[in-house]
Amino acid sequence: MKLVDWRPHEDVARAELPPPAWYADESVYARSLERVFTPSWQWIASAHEIAAAPSARPVVLLPGSLDEPLALTNDGERVRCLSNVCTHRAMTVVERACSTRGLRCPYHGRRFRLDGRFESAPGFEDAVDFPRAEDDLQELPLERALGQFFTSLAPERPFDEFARPLLERVGHLPFDRAVHAPERDREFVFDAPWSMYVENYLEGLHIPYLHAGLTAAIEWDSYEHVLWGGGTWQIADAKPGEPAFDVPAGHPDHGRRVAAWYAMVFPNLMVNAYPWGVSLNLVRPLGPSRTAVRFASFVWDAALLGKGAGGDLDTVEREDEAAVVRVARGARARLARTGRYAPRHEAGMHALHRWVAERVAGGSAL
Repeated sequence: MKLVDWRPHEDVARAELPPPAWYADESVYARSLERVFTPSWQWIASAHEIAAAPSARPVVLLPGSLDEPLALTNDGERVRCLSNVCTHRAMTVVERACSTRGLRCPYHGRRFRLDGRFESAPGFEDAVDFPRAEDDLQELPLERALGQFFTSLAPERPFDEFARPLLERVGHLPFDRAVHAPERDREFVFDAPWSMYVENYLEGLHIPYLHAGLTAAIEWDSYEHVLWGGGTWQIADAKPGEPAFDVPAGHPDHGRRVAAWYAMVFPNLMVNAYPWGVSLNLVRPLGPSRTAVRFASFVWDAALLGKGAGGDLDTVEREDEAAVVRVARGARARLARTGRYAPRHEAGMHALHRWVAERVAGGSAL
């Protein structure tokens, strides 16, 4: 199948939205997995999920798309992210979370230390030039920010470049006392491309038309979009009487009654900060036209739950999901046409499209 080679104009006021065929193109999807998701930093675990040393637990990076088997180990000195594929015959080594002082492949008994280094292998006594460095479990970079761990299979940018914009706006918040609230966690699966879901998040133009409850809590006229190289901020001010952050002096938003900071970190991480705590959303592609979204909530002020901009996340999510599914259905219509960007509200969408198109097409945007 020929790749739909689309790249938007660099000027959002002149650019056209993706042609409908771009979303369903299997070649675009396959290239996105390898060129957009594989080199990106991905949320892999929360700090509370890391067991005390010595321990190991299996994780899968982006199940349903990358499907990369990994293991998080804690030897008391460091938490590491290792390949969970045995260096003999590719059996997954760690089968379940456990307390352990070492790793043993259940297929042929090959052993590794918790730092991934090879220890022994029955039956290899006569092997020449063995073991080699390739017989160790490969270690991936593992970084921590906002009480969360992140990794990448082949990072195209330093972690500091990924995390700095987050820390500049929400790094002062009390993540050290945020408590995971598993009863609030959700996962939704629906029939729409992953990028359409992210697009919906990136533009605020739909808020007064789609989200009555959210609109009642925020000042729509002052809603602001801020772009950075690898993502965007959306900043919503609170209406009088609604919960708001106490924004410290020196902060970029000092003097505002901020109801919520919404960060989109390309390609698929959403960080939503509210006075009660933070909701993290991870978008998982499951195919060209199917997507899963995982929600996890961390609470530092339970008294504010159910109030303000983050008061009813389930309703807002279902409103968004229903809209995105309808957009996906419309994009499959024979009469669907390529539209234009609303420059004030859809600059974040335009930035995402340029970011993805440059990688998928293998060249610069026009």
